Amino acid sequence: MITLYGQPLSSYTAKVRVALLWRGLTFQECEPPGGYQSAAWREKVPMGTLPALEHDGFFLAESEAILEYLEDAFADRPLMPEQAQARARVRSLARLHDLHVEPRVRALFPLIRQPQQRARLPELLAALDDKMQRLSEAAHPQPYMAGTLPSLADCGFAVTLPLAHRLLEELGQAWRLPTALSPWAEAMAQDAAVQAALSPWRQATEAWLKAARSHR
Repeated sequence: MITLYGQPLSSYTAKVRVALLWRGLTFQECEPPGGYQSAAWREKVPMGTLPALEHDGFFLAESEAILEYLEDAFADRPLMPEQAQARARVRSLARLHDLHVEPRVRALFPLIRQPQQRARLPELLAALDDKMQRLSEAAHPQPYMAGTLPSLADCGFAVTLPLAHRLLEELGQAWRLPTALSPWAEAMAQDAAVQAALSPWRQATEAWLKAARSHR
């Protein structure tokens, strides 16, 4: 049995959900025991982060480690190419997401609830656009980030880039992906597993935005 511990609003929970659905795996999803950042959760995950995965009694936190574990545990349903250099490229793009793109998107959240910080928007948008241009040069989607088939390189971007679009829309800022990434965006929009994985995340994000508006 596979249990995904997370929250609908969590981008990294959605990232793992994308991988699970792409693999066609059956799983249950629930909130962390005791609640996120509770003492009970920190006993299981000392860093207090989301998500975590339990599979037949084995418990693991950190989204990228979870995706690698699924690759090993369900080798008959791969999201990694076979060749070593191609696998390294997938890992490189996944790291680019976690270390360079996602933090630039996450930095937009304070601007939603704290209008006094919106003077920082041009700076943050320039930093994000710079990373997106670098991503378009590194990835060359065909139409997926690492080739003609979905891979672990796509899972994080499938959540983070729609989030960037939605947050900037909320901030009154029109935003477009670099042209080179358009085939990838179209592939994500047409992928049933991705859309199913993003559905609870989208609902939670809209609820959060509505609450944020009420606190301004």
